[in-house]
Amino acid sequence: MSISEKTIHAFILGNEDAIGKVYDEYKNLMYFVIANYISLPEDCEDVLSDAFIKAINHRRDVKDPSKIKSFLTAIARNTALDFLKKSKEIPNSEVVEEMYGEQDQYNVMLNLLEPLLTNKETIVTYYRAVFEYSWSEIVELTGIPESSARAIYASAKEKLRKELR
Repeated sequence: MSISEKTIHAFILGNEDAIGKVYDEYKNLMYFVIANYISLPEDCEDVLSDAFIKAINHRRDVKDPSKIKSFLTAIARNTALDFLKKSKEIPNSEVVEEMYGEQDQYNVMLNLLEPLLTNKETIVTYYRAVFEYSWSEIVELTGIPESSARAIYASAKEKLRKELR
């Protein structure tokens, strides 16, 4: 967890500074989850806003501060799926299967990685290992310099190797 437990408790209690810190810490991860379902950046931004408002409204549902990442990614995913249902932008059964089949596998993997990796490590690992993006694509998507993204990825791989031993 890269944000303090004290800050998460303050978030749960509705402290405005803590809400801002939680948003700053997790907005990129939430956007990443949403962008796996929604293609237009402007829609992703709207869904991110809706998802974080839902997170604020349901903040008292967080019983274990160490689960804040799971809580926020679940809200992001569900808000993205709700958006797709309302907008009826699901064009064919192949896309539906991808969303409800393959994408669920990605979310299972996210839940497994959550306690092991930081937000940046999770995002870079997903883009590189799961979606097989090039380093230049990762730089473009995250704004992280390539050398930093490579170092983050190497760190994440080492953490996962140690955990899997």
